[in-house]
Amino acid sequence: MKRIITTTLFLFGILTAWGQSPQQMSFQSVIRDASDQLVSNAPVGMQISILQTSATGVAVYIETHTPTTNNNGLATLEIGTGTVVAGSFSGIDWANGPYFLKTETDPNGGTAYTISGTTQLLSVPYALYAETAGSTAIDLVNDADADPTNEIQSLSLSGQSLSISGGNSVTLPQSGNTLDQAYDQGGAGAGRIITVDAGEVELVNATANGIGLRASTSNTGVGILATSTNSANGFSAIQATTNATTNTTSAIVGSTSGGASAVSGQVESTATAAQGVYGSNLRTTGGYGVYGIGHTGTVGETNYQLGFGVYGRNYDAIGPLGNAVGTYGYGYIGVWGDQTDPNGYSIYANGDFGAAGTKAFAIDHPLDPEQKYLKHYSIESNEVLNVYRGTIAFDANGEATVTLPDYFDAVNANFSYQLTPIGGYAPLFIKEKIENGQFVIAGGSSSMEVSWTVYAERNDPYLQQHPESKAVEVEKESWNQGKYLQPDLYGQPDSKKIVKPLETGTVNPETGVEQTQLELKRD
Repeated sequence: MKRIITTTLFLFGILTAWGQSPQQMSFQSVIRDASDQLVSNAPVGMQISILQTSATGVAVYIETHTPTTNNNGLATLEIGTGTVVAGSFSGIDWANGPYFLKTETDPNGGTAYTISGTTQLLSVPYALYAETAGSTAIDLVNDADADPTNEIQSLSLSGQSLSISGGNSVTLPQSGNTLDQAYDQGGAGAGRIITVDAGEVELVNATANGIGLRASTSNTGVGILATSTNSANGFSAIQATTNATTNTTSAIVGSTSGGASAVSGQVESTATAAQGVYGSNLRTTGGYGVYGIGHTGTVGETNYQLGFGVYGRNYDAIGPLGNAVGTYGYGYIGVWGDQTDPNGYSIYANGDFGAAGTKAFAIDHPLDPEQKYLKHYSIESNEVLNVYRGTIAFDANGEATVTLPDYFDAVNANFSYQLTPIGGYAPLFIKEKIENGQFVIAGGSSSMEVSWTVYAERNDPYLQQHPESKAVEVEKESWNQGKYLQPDLYGQPDSKKIVKPLETGTVNPETGVEQTQLELKRD
């Protein structure tokens, strides 16, 4: 594998008292591979050459090293302490420069050097020339006082302040995890701006489970504020990505231990945006734009008279999807609607409404409201019907004229009748069929009543424009051929469900109950 050597050169010629300097220089290289990944904890072979006069000059000294990189891919060595190939490091005449440092590297730890680079040695290593200072002529100058030691200064360090006894001081950059000292000591970096013309400002933490960037505030401010001032589409104030493969790891995580929200979105009153929080899922195999798990998975509220607490829309399948799972002897509710306006609807379907099970009303049982429900079920038919019924007394001629609601003719067609005499037997019949909202019953007597029922086929504008809504036997869609609404009733597995389990095995930590995620599966 090809490896790239990124070299950071530190050369320290440390000058001690009376010109006695150590014969070595520190050298460091950071090694990355072709994928820009650090080459960590691996031996590398290196040859160091000191060239005189130019970058292609004569090598006055050559040595080799085999350092091992650390966790961060950093190789460290001391020039002057390696295995000498040619020359003498202590014999270099630093005054007779310039000198250049040539490095050759074998990433595999051998001597087949495939990567090389040359850089000029500047003023730092020439501190080693201090050793020859004894041969230099020295002019003695009178310091104009009797004390030969009062010009000596002492150094002291307090925090980041380095001072001399003469009174002057400098502030050293702070090491560690903060950047405030790097900005001219500006009050923890207050008001400082980092600007780049290209690329990005990158903070990398190579430690396992480490934190790349941490920001906090102990006052009433904001920990991190990100603002995008570009009005062009496609730019976000904050963008986060993750390549994790579990649904418990997120690109952005919000957590709260108090009364605040973990994640909050807000649209200002002057904004043109419609969403406080927007979720988009581009998977072609299904998924969720927004997914909530909790005591209540998702809550929607509105304080607008014509608004929606929860609004779901799907152009080709299912809108809101409710999953009811019976557990511990009682059943949860897939979709719950609550309405306090007597003219409103707890649940309203703007279109056809279907159910594979029964359709019933359920109330607290009037005779045992604390222990029981009372349920009544809808009457099913292979026709779309409206039902009208009533009781009327016969007149002296044994006839009765029934008047239906004034809208009857506007929403009904194809009528049928059912008559039951009350007070005795009577050969009742329909004397006049429904016309203009009325019909006439005959065959009775003045002392009798009749109970009547009219069944009518619904024929309002919706059914006139959508006659397919009256279909009884319907072909399944092509993508649902071979699948079932309730496959278990036919001895088939759940994998053949039209609305089928997508992922199972997630257990609710509070109840210990296995969760089921659902999607409308289309092949």
